Amino acid sequence: MALRKIRIKSRSVVVNWLVSYLSVLLVPIMISGIIYTATWHVVESEVNRANESLLQQMEQAIDSNLSGIERLSVEMALSKRLAGFIPTTKPLTDNDYYEVVSIAADLRLYKMANDYIEQVYVYYKNSDTVISTRDHIDSRALYNTIRERDDMSYEEWKSFFDRRYIQEYAPITLRDEGQAIKAVMYAKSVLLDNPEQPGAVILFIIKDSKLLENSSPANRSSVAVLDKQDRLIASGGLEHKPGFLANDRLPGNNGLIYGESEGQEVAVSYTTSENTGWKYVSMMPAELFDEKMKYVKKLIYLSLGLSLLIGGVVTVWFMKRNYNPISSLIRNLSSRSGITFEEGSNEYGYLQTALNDTFAEKEKIGQRLEQHRDAIRSHFLQGLLKGRPDTDVPVHESLAAHNIRLSTPHFAVLLFHIEHYGKFEVNGFVDPQKVKLVQFILMNVAEEIAGSRYQALTTELDDMQVCIIHFLDDKPEEEALGRIAEQVKSFVLDHFHVHLTVAVSSIHQEVEGISRAYQESLAALEYRLVMGSGEVIRYRDLPSAGSGRGSTGYYYPLHIEQQLINFVKTGDYEKSKALVDEIIEINVSGASPSVPLAKCLMFDLISTMLKTMDEIGAAGKREFMDHVNPVERLTACETIKEMRTQIGEVLKEACQSIEEDRKQDQNQLSQQVIAYVQDNYSSENLNITMIGEVFKLTPSYLSKQFKAQTGEALLEFINKTRLEEAKRLLSESSYAIGEIARRVGYADINTFNRIFKKYEGITPGKYKGLM
Repeated sequence: MALRKIRIKSRSVVVNWLVSYLSVLLVPIMISGIIYTATWHVVESEVNRANESLLQQMEQAIDSNLSGIERLSVEMALSKRLAGFIPTTKPLTDNDYYEVVSIAADLRLYKMANDYIEQVYVYYKNSDTVISTRDHIDSRALYNTIRERDDMSYEEWKSFFDRRYIQEYAPITLRDEGQAIKAVMYAKSVLLDNPEQPGAVILFIIKDSKLLENSSPANRSSVAVLDKQDRLIASGGLEHKPGFLANDRLPGNNGLIYGESEGQEVAVSYTTSENTGWKYVSMMPAELFDEKMKYVKKLIYLSLGLSLLIGGVVTVWFMKRNYNPISSLIRNLSSRSGITFEEGSNEYGYLQTALNDTFAEKEKIGQRLEQHRDAIRSHFLQGLLKGRPDTDVPVHESLAAHNIRLSTPHFAVLLFHIEHYGKFEVNGFVDPQKVKLVQFILMNVAEEIAGSRYQALTTELDDMQVCIIHFLDDKPEEEALGRIAEQVKSFVLDHFHVHLTVAVSSIHQEVEGISRAYQESLAALEYRLVMGSGEVIRYRDLPSAGSGRGSTGYYYPLHIEQQLINFVKTGDYEKSKALVDEIIEINVSGASPSVPLAKCLMFDLISTMLKTMDEIGAAGKREFMDHVNPVERLTACETIKEMRTQIGEVLKEACQSIEEDRKQDQNQLSQQVIAYVQDNYSSENLNITMIGEVFKLTPSYLSKQFKAQTGEALLEFINKTRLEEAKRLLSESSYAIGEIARRVGYADINTFNRIFKKYEGITPGKYKGLM
């Protein structure tokens, strides 16, 4: 009944409240979860402490008995009767058999000294005799009685006892009267002073049931003992060793982990013996923890149920109480504003929309008025710049209508060209809205900088920003125009990283002079091809501004062109680039050429490079031209600086191409030398001088090139080629060594012996004897 009048939809404020209240209800749920987790850890800790106590008792009992066995083994090793039988060999004599009976009697006494001992064996390696408390056998019979695995071979079993010294425990299977019993073997070597004499090994057999007889695991729990090699020494309640029972899965001396045994999750407590390094493990089904936690679960479920029930009732009451004032406000606003409220939508969103619509309508009215005012004013200024003002209205009336007051007849024009949009440009792209923003910022900066002493009138014309400077002083200075241009350029560069080229006209008289000033600024801007982008270019500094004509030529004589060709043909990029820079610097720093002459100069330079490629006959010229594409790269440049950079890059790639061709030719030289040596190694006259005469090269140059291309000295390659053939003849033929030396190019057998031993480490005679 309480929510009957409230439309609960996904966008309604009621949904937001409901989510908020439910979030509050999550607090007791989270607290209950924390309490349950903490209780679980307490129970887990107590069970683990109890298991650790049981394991420590088992560890102490086992370690104590094992220590007794180890002390007994030391006593037996010192027994003269046991040690006296070690030198005995096969076959045994009657006296030897008497000794066997005496040793067996001693072993029975030793066995009675420790209840853990199931059987005692002494294995004498020298005579292959195994003596126990009952009889004596050989090693093969002992192998059939005790071994670690059923699949263990006799050789693998015997390798354990063949070691010089043994003192360790190992799990085994004891076969006694046809039964296979799990047991543990402790083996200790008995050695004589003579290291050449094989010793004996004392073997103590302990049933794993004996090891665990003092352990009393809890209901449904299992215990196990694991040695350092991850072998299961003993176990109680386990048929097979679980996969998680491994030392690397049981870190530290003690702890608690979880694993899976026979498809059931178990909690594993473990501790480590300081004496033997064995892991004593207790495994309890994890579900036993749940049994201990049943009462805690009931309490937590009860508290959660009460929290949800009481919290739900309180939530409904507060939602109805808080929603009534908002509903009344929306009904009143909807009836008066004419904006319909859709049932189920967000109430706060409706209020915000209604207020925003009111403010937006007011703002649109003001913007329309302002936009029309700026557009009309901009259109008027564009007419003045083009020399075509509106003839229907007198100029002085239009100036007054646009709040433009002229105190002096002096005017000039600044023309701004944006080269790079700086922060507003992303990956070479500028959003059109960002372009408008940059233009707006630029015009405001120009007005602000010029506004203190001059009247600045800004507009946009032909995608460029134009600023008309009206001088308020009767004695205008053209230097002021340069300062304004520099300040505007520096400001936008420092704050927005926007790069500008600014063209500055001369000062003209009267309003009619504005169009002439604009034409001068256009001419100055065009000259950025020569001066480069990002500069302030004054019309008065143009070559044609003073004399009425520009330069009639440029510096690029024939001998300089030939010198450049020679540098490129040799692949010398550094010298060719320096010469190009010098040519451009001479032409730009002196009497600056006109824009057409500057383009002609650059085309002459690229033409020189193309002619050079033709002269050297580069095999990959077509591929080079397709890849580098110098003509299109040059014509796409807008300034001489860009053209200069492109020329440098083209020169670099051309020189690299020439250098690569030269390296390929040089690599062919090493291949030809290798082939020549392999064909003529049997010649006694083969040496570096002879090869140099064949290839018309000096010996030193030939050696240097061969070493650079192959990484190996030419003389060493000759010797190695001859020795490879000599080794083949030594192993496959019956030739005398002197004949073999002659066949591989050595006239002196002593020289052949010396070089053969240098590279192979032995003489040819010894080498042939080894074959």
